[in-house]
Parts: sequence; structure tokens; C-alpha cells
Amino acid sequence: MMAHEDRSGRPAHSGRRALGLASVKLPRGFNQDPMSGKMRIVSKRSLIVVLLVLTGCVSESQSGIVARVEDWTLTETRLADLLVLAQPFPLDSAAVEDLVRHWVGAAAIAQVSSKENLSDGEEVVRFSTWLERDEAILQQEREERLGETVVVDSSVAERFFRDGSYRLLAHVLRRVGAETTQEERALQRRTAQRILDELIAGGSWSAAVSESEDPDTREASGLLGLLVRGELPPELDRVAFQLQPGQVSGVTQTSRGFHILHRPSLEEVSDLYALHLRDRFLAEGEEKSDQGLLVQRSWLVSADAITSLRGIAGDPSAWLGTDLLLGSWQGGTLSGAMVARYVLALPSAARREMIAAPEGSLEAFVEQLAVRGIRLSDARERGLELSEEILIQLEENHRADVRQWHQELAIDETAAPERSNLTRYMEGLVSRRGVTANLRPLFEAWLLERVDWALVESSIPKALLRVRSLLEGVEPSGPQ
Repeated sequence: MMAHEDRSGRPAHSGRRALGLASVKLPRGFNQDPMSGKMRIVSKRSLIVVLLVLTGCVSESQSGIVARVEDWTLTETRLADLLVLAQPFPLDSAAVEDLVRHWVGAAAIAQVSSKENLSDGEEVVRFSTWLERDEAILQQEREERLGETVVVDSSVAERFFRDGSYRLLAHVLRRVGAETTQEERALQRRTAQRILDELIAGGSWSAAVSESEDPDTREASGLLGLLVRGELPPELDRVAFQLQPGQVSGVTQTSRGFHILHRPSLEEVSDLYALHLRDRFLAEGEEKSDQGLLVQRSWLVSADAITSLRGIAGDPSAWLGTDLLLGSWQGGTLSGAMVARYVLALPSAARREMIAAPEGSLEAFVEQLAVRGIRLSDARERGLELSEEILIQLEENHRADVRQWHQELAIDETAAPERSNLTRYMEGLVSRRGVTANLRPLFEAWLLERVDWALVESSIPKALLRVRSLLEGVEPSGPQ
């Protein structure tokens, strides 16, 4: 069903139903860059910074414990209680593991805050903003090299928007996984349909996105980026390129779950569309110039680079201090430690897929990192440095994240941390009463180096079994 807004703001319906499309009104501010108020960093899509996944050492004595940070523990019983409170939530090991690791990161912040200055410490600021600083240098270098060749004014942006080959798309996702039961899938589908029904009835896109279970896009109004045909899974691709400006799709299923796609109108995203279009043109121009760079600089990949990359994807934190080389070029090298930092910045799902990815895909990833290394090295040799303004902004971004965590966990740096505050935060998070605080991957890696922690992955299926029993009204047997 199509839903248009009349001048009074009430939805007026017409008879079209083919795709379950609807027009919605975006919240104010959608047309702003999602990084507004912060230093905007342009990165390649494969290197987006999102949630961190690490693996800790596990003791056999930790029976019944899912995770531990110092003397704070998350038990199977407590995790099950949180998951019941979180319903509807995908009862799948991967999704639940992400939630557990968020608990680990939050606990680490609470523990370390009482011992070290997380806001202004030189080491923590430098380590946690490393990727953003490199991205900013690469952005400046690319702008100097290609910027004058790419001009996107309002008329160019409007022409490409009307053409529809480059589409700015956003989505809402209700996750499912390989272990999700048919009943749970049905619940997630009904939840997605309820969100869509509320949109058709005049609900806001921001309210819909607040119920999305995609942590990589939720904080940016669900924005997937500026995409062309073939860059989305086939199921989404077909739907996305039938959407008219201002429409949302019907509920569409992929292996990740149930999606609602949205193609905002040009009036709502004109500035953002032009910005993304120029970035896209710059990236396409850079790809052409990159093709001959590795040959020109005599790039040589090591014989065991792909095997090493799979190992890094499995446990990137263990490789942060390695001297192993994955390749070299005239005047520089690509170290395992450098690759580990980049891999830490990938979404957890991407790291899992990387372990079993085809060799050709992993070779392309290593080559991409080599190109970045060469560009950064050349920029620094030319004396290209970040302005004081940018450095201050990056530091302030880090401090803002720390302040948010202090607020969410009620941290008093002069007193011992209280576990009850972490409990309250997690309950608010899973019941959707609270806001997910941002924890940069490298910041989390720095924190976890300073605490004794563990995650017992084998306990997650046990907790899931307990959740299903509780939801069915049957008390599980066995040790608690």
C-alpha cells in the first residue's frame, strides 16, 4: 500500500500494493552528515569502524560463567534473564555473542576508569583514534591528488539522483541467524511488519530505526550508503532499485533477517547525497590510480600472508604486537600488527566471514591495505600533517565517547566501580529504554589489555537453551 502525506500531515492512501511500498517523512537532520559535529572521516566501505570482537582465555573452573572482567561475572542464568527481557531478540549464538562482548567492554570501562584517566591520557587517546587519524590523512592526500578533477554541484547531484543508478539507501533490520527457530523467525517477521505498519500509518523513520538490530547503521539513521546495482544481497537489490524517492519497501528477508528499505527523497537528503556522490566519484577515480601503484612500487606479498590473515581474523588482538610481515614494497612493509588494527575495525560478521573467505578475496584485502600503507607513507614523506583543528576534534570525539560511558554507567572516577550500574545499563539497553554507548574497537582493545577477562563461548548455547525454556514456561534442569 502506498501512503502519501497530505498537507495536514495525515497519510492518504492509494491502491498500489505490488511491493508494499510506502512514503515516509524523514526526521529533521537526516540531510546532515551523520558525523555532523565531529570530524568527518571518509573510509573505504570494507574498513568501517564498528563493534569489536575479541577472544579471551578461558579457565575450566568457570562453569556456568559466560563472561568475566576481573571479579565481575555474567552467568548463564543472568544472560538468559537479559535475553528474556530483550524479546523480541534473535536467539542466535552470533547475535548473543555480540551482546555478551558489549557487556565485557562496558565492564572493562567501569573497571579501568577507577585506575586511569580515560579522557585525556595521551596513550589511550593516541591508540583509540589511530584509525581516524590515518583516515583523515588519506582523505587529505586524496583530495590533493584528485579533488580538482571531481566537481559535484546541485545540478549534477539532481541529475544522478533522478537517473537512479546511484541510490542513497537506509534500512531497518530485525536479525535472525542460522540457529533461529521457526517460532523466533515468525516473531521477528511480525515485529518487522509492525514497524512497517507504523511507518505507513505516519510514524517517523527515526522511531523505526530505533528498533533496528543493525549496530553498524542504527546510529546513522539506518544509512547503508550510496549504492549501485549488485552491491546489496540479491533479495534487497531487486527491491531497492524499484523504490521511488520517499518510499519504504515491504518486509524483505535475507540470511541476516528481515529488512525494511528506505529511499529518501532528494529534498530530504540533497546535501548528503551530493557529498556521498562526490566521495563515490573520488573513490572510483582512486581505484583506477591504485591499479598501477603496486606494480610501480614492486609490491611483494609473503607466501603465508593469506594463512596469517585468517589467523588475524580469528583473534586480531593476539597479533597487535607481532613482527610478522605480510608483504613489502619499495620503501615500506605491511606488518601483521598493522593488519590486526584494521581487522579489529571490521564488523564482527565480516571477521567471521574472513576466516573462511576465498583466497582471492583475502588477497584483494591485503592489496588494499598495502595501497593504504603506500599512500600514507608517501603523504608523510611529503610532510602532510593533520591540522591542529582536526587533531583537537578527534580528541574531543574520544572524550565525548568517554563522557557518554561515564554517564550511562554512573562512573565516579574517585570511587570504586559499582556493578549495579552495569546491571542497570544492560537492562535498559536490552529493554530499549537506554541508548547504546559507542565503544571504538581500538579503544576497547586498549581497555581489555588492562583487565583480566574471559569469554566462555561454549556457555552461550546453554544460556540460549535456558531462554527458550523460560519463554516456553518450562524451568530448565541442571546446574544454574
